[in-house]
Amino acid sequence: MAAELRRLILSGEMPAGTRLRQVELAKRFNVSTTPVREAFTALAREGLVRHDPQRGVVVFSPSPEDVRENYEIRIALEPLAAEIAARNISDDELRRLDDLLTRMGKVKRQLDYQTLNRQFHRTIYGAARRPRLLELIESLRDAFEAYIRFDAVMRPDPQYRDAAHREHEAILAALKSHHPARARARMKAHLSNNASHYLSTFAEDRSDGVSSAPRAGR
Repeated sequence: MAAELRRLILSGEMPAGTRLRQVELAKRFNVSTTPVREAFTALAREGLVRHDPQRGVVVFSPSPEDVRENYEIRIALEPLAAEIAARNISDDELRRLDDLLTRMGKVKRQLDYQTLNRQFHRTIYGAARRPRLLELIESLRDAFEAYIRFDAVMRPDPQYRDAAHREHEAILAALKSHHPARARARMKAHLSNNASHYLSTFAEDRSDGVSSAPRAGR
């Protein structure tokens, strides 16, 4: 049950802010409410859902403070993984990154781009050969994934995407040259720009006089 709900959330089928009703989900999956409650508990530990006093269990919809904290931690971990990866990455992994980057430059659908982007980063961090570090990074990315996918669909920003693509190219160039310090610096710059982008979406919402929580369209 938890695995299926996790898949629906990370795929964007249950976007950030979605209210999860226990009885409805039990009927949908033809189970009792017990495994649904257990799934909610497991997903809450992973940061994918939260209990809202007014709305009950909802898919995680971050506040500006959540975004800032998520990226502060990731900026400490992901550049480290990129630095180590620059020393350890194989030719096969570099070819995979080349292929992913090429496909990212061609896809039209935002959700397809986000899927490839996640694979691109996961390949880099996997190349560090540090399983615990990879696990920590992936858990932080999972907790934010639903919001990122929602933002990509509801608030597409071609300029941001083009800038991110150039940053990915710079990261890959550092990895190909097996230059640890450069890989670390370029990953840090990339994540810092990502954080600024997502924090700006909250600022835009507030200047419009609306809630920072994701909504049905914009």
